[in-house]
Amino acid sequence: MKKDTETGYGLTGIDLDSISLKRRTFLLGAAASAAGLYMGSFMPSAFAAAGGHLEILGWEGETGDAELAEWRKQRGITVRSSYASNQDDITARLAGSDPVQLDLTMYALGYETIYQEMGLLKEIDTSRIPNYSAENTLPLFYKGSRWYWDGKQWGVPLLWGMNTIIYNPKAVKKPTEYKDLLDPKLKGKLTFVDDGTSNWSLIAIIAGYGDKFPNLTRAEFDDAFEKLKPYRDQCRVFAASSGDAVSLLVSGEVDAVFSASANTPSETKKRGVESALSVPKEGAALWCDALFIPKTAKDIPLALEFINKTLEAQTQAKMATTMFSGVVNTKAVPLLPTDLRNTFDYANLDSFFEKSKLYGQPPLSSDQYVTYAEWIDQWANFKGSF
Repeated sequence: MKKDTETGYGLTGIDLDSISLKRRTFLLGAAASAAGLYMGSFMPSAFAAAGGHLEILGWEGETGDAELAEWRKQRGITVRSSYASNQDDITARLAGSDPVQLDLTMYALGYETIYQEMGLLKEIDTSRIPNYSAENTLPLFYKGSRWYWDGKQWGVPLLWGMNTIIYNPKAVKKPTEYKDLLDPKLKGKLTFVDDGTSNWSLIAIIAGYGDKFPNLTRAEFDDAFEKLKPYRDQCRVFAASSGDAVSLLVSGEVDAVFSASANTPSETKKRGVESALSVPKEGAALWCDALFIPKTAKDIPLALEFINKTLEAQTQAKMATTMFSGVVNTKAVPLLPTDLRNTFDYANLDSFFEKSKLYGQPPLSSDQYVTYAEWIDQWANFKGSF
């Protein structure tokens, strides 16, 4: 199926979150969603009357298809999961005069503001989600401003992760701050991944505007990209994807990546090459996907039950292992594989989150700040300069 990105599609006419797709499909390997949407029904229709039916649209690996199979069977529930190829897929299906019926879907960081303004969100009754509690949830993800405002819950965080510096420890010293990537030894041996939204906050931070991102003035925006040029000058090639960055590290063409998925070291290890991640003093670029109930939902009680099941410790651990991501349920942490648990350093999350923030996205329109579309254009220019 052809992916719709033409002008007029969705909210803005641009592929707002194709970059997040690259991150997700990389984590999943050969993801079936790379070309668009995959439709799947998981339980015989005979069970529908007994337990109900859910229509879910989300990211592959995060809809509980495998993890909740036994629960669906026991409850006599049918679920049809559709996989979004980008956030615009979700927006397009919910916006307009004829929205698609969905009981549950997801938004990435920054879209909560857009969806609030569009009136697409239904308030979530957290009393029906006992697994989402102060006792069970990492503090950053409990009633944070990305999911909770006006005294109401609108989204529930599901999984989170990071992109950060990846390097070859046999070739270069561990970078402890971004300026270490300007070491003359890395001339021609550094690369960027074509993952704009995972780089933008870092670009602002390096330029000294981290406390203002995503709302940068034109002068601040221009200055930030000017200060990025020395890093570009360190590069000979540009990685088209996270998978391409892995190949460049394995081949020895590069010894460091400006910012890549936390999964990268495990991927290079599979191919016989050691790499490591470093979270520099400026912090990592975080992502977080949240579940929400859209206005078109039919079976809200069942949707709430589904959310609660995704937040169970065992379900969280299984999903996080598949996605090589972080969990929001503290009880899931001991159930994670050792390498995944160590990667996200749960023992020191307070200090980690002090420097690694949950940033939003630039505004879609503004008379004062540089817009999302302008960031897209400038990132394209930056890529084109290689």
